[in-house]
Amino acid sequence: MSAHVEPDDATPVSVLFIGGVGRSGSTLVERLADQVPGVHAIGETHHLWERGIQDNQLCGCGQPFDACPTWIAIGEAAFGGWDQLDLDRVIYLRHAVDRTRRVPELLKPGSKRADIVEYCDILSRYYRGVRDVTGADLIVDSAKNLSTAALLRLVPGIDLRIAHVVRDSRGVAYSWTKKVKRPEVDGSAGTAEAEFMPEYHPAYPAFRWLTDNGGFEVLARLGTPMVQHRYEDFLERPREILGEMLASTPAADADLSFIDGDTASLDGPVHSVSGNPMRFQTGDLVLRLDDKWARELDTGLQRLVTAMTFPLLARYNYPLRGHPASGSSSAPSTSTPTPSTSTPSTSTAAPPATNGASTNG
Repeated sequence: MSAHVEPDDATPVSVLFIGGVGRSGSTLVERLADQVPGVHAIGETHHLWERGIQDNQLCGCGQPFDACPTWIAIGEAAFGGWDQLDLDRVIYLRHAVDRTRRVPELLKPGSKRADIVEYCDILSRYYRGVRDVTGADLIVDSAKNLSTAALLRLVPGIDLRIAHVVRDSRGVAYSWTKKVKRPEVDGSAGTAEAEFMPEYHPAYPAFRWLTDNGGFEVLARLGTPMVQHRYEDFLERPREILGEMLASTPAADADLSFIDGDTASLDGPVHSVSGNPMRFQTGDLVLRLDDKWARELDTGLQRLVTAMTFPLLARYNYPLRGHPASGSSSAPSTSTPTPSTSTPSTSTAAPPATNGASTNG
């Protein structure tokens, strides 16, 4: 929810990147942050080029991407119109550069290859276009990916902060076994399969949980400004922890009165590309712990995920056996996160073409 001001072109664009792994609550954090005056949430930038521009999927406001006035204006400001982009080239660069296997190269000091420099220049123009159109003091990007975070450290003209959100690995793994509809597709992709998010055997998200969260630990050690929080703690103390996430940004000391206890009032749509279906929610959002994985994920698979991820589970103060940790188990920290098994539920929802969407990001 941004309030227009005239930006100074010489002033870096402030970006809060929500990092972690999929189904860890990034969309919820972004959705709440977008309610703060002066903050504008954009969704997942790495999906902009294909899901937004190419596939014309729905913006979080419910309109097709090419019909949303906000995105039309951003394209004009950044590139003279989206049609002025060599989209095939941008998509090629995104898949060539924003890759997990490129992370060591992205973090290595020294000059970068031409494709990295070219893509970073495109991203710089994009973020500046968002800032110029919305007048936002802070842009929130919920892309999550470790490779995207590593890449953004190199983008000229942005002031990067990371909010690393961690959820219990077993809750994440269970969430990826569920069938979740993607209302933003709205038939535009042409196949029934494209209307649903991918599903994975728990071993794959467990592997990504360990490697990607470990990678964010490395980013913090390299000096990237970062705060870390468990998702379950965020659900239990949303106003407090959102305030801590925003504390070192231009949105510090913002009015968070739209969060009252365990309920957040979402006033108006968010202009975001991609993310969990809950980004279409408006009205009152009730935040509750959800530990379905402890009952519904096969015991053998729970043990498998625990064995694969136990070093960081222990670091983040998760019980290795028994029931999920409660949000009160430890205080959040800027150096040692504490993940969660929780997911909020909603009391009032209005996502297009979906029924009871989960709010895990």
